[in-house]
Amino acid sequence: MTLTPPKKPQYEVVPAGNHVARLYEIIHIGTIPTTYKGEEKMTDKIRLTFELCDERKEFKEGEGERPYSVSREFTYSFGAKGHLRPFIEGMTGEKINDEEFPDLEALLGEACLLNVVHTTGETVYANIQGASPLPRGLEARPIHNKTRALDINSIPFADLDKLPEFIQKKMKSSEEYGYRVRYQETLEKAGKTETVASPQKLQPPSSFAHSSEPKPGDIPF
Repeated sequence: MTLTPPKKPQYEVVPAGNHVARLYEIIHIGTIPTTYKGEEKMTDKIRLTFELCDERKEFKEGEGERPYSVSREFTYSFGAKGHLRPFIEGMTGEKINDEEFPDLEALLGEACLLNVVHTTGETVYANIQGASPLPRGLEARPIHNKTRALDINSIPFADLDKLPEFIQKKMKSSEEYGYRVRYQETLEKAGKTETVASPQKLQPPSSFAHSSEPKPGDIPF
């Protein structure tokens, strides 16, 4: 019997393996519907995006080479049995203090060694398996992408509409977005407009109590 090769992807897939990478984007998506083991739950999600420093390509003619990017979504919880906490601890090589909200924004621009694996189905997907500090003597190129942290609780709606459509769709399905829309409608009826404080800081997860229980939606994507 001849094995059927996986279908070719419709997009550029990040190469599998260990890569020198830098975290350049954090997006707090918000509390969205997720399905786990056939059960639908509302789960607070956060998305981390890395650039692969040494994997570069000219994706669009005339724009020059730029690094591949790869992302992973996590349940936004620092419970010991969740996925986000051990990932960040692996990335930094430091334990997270149970009494404090970790400053994820302080990690923007930081270098690490990222492990990427491929999974196949109808197409090929690149998934972040884990992260670790750079081995001694290994250095990362200067960061290419502009760093940023976006939070569904504070991002201006005009900026949200500039994000990729699939991320917009997720964020606009969140409870937080719904609250803000209703609040804006209330303000408009009163002849006022929504204002966003600057700078916009990443807010702690709504469940920030370091619960040891894993979240239903805390599965790799």
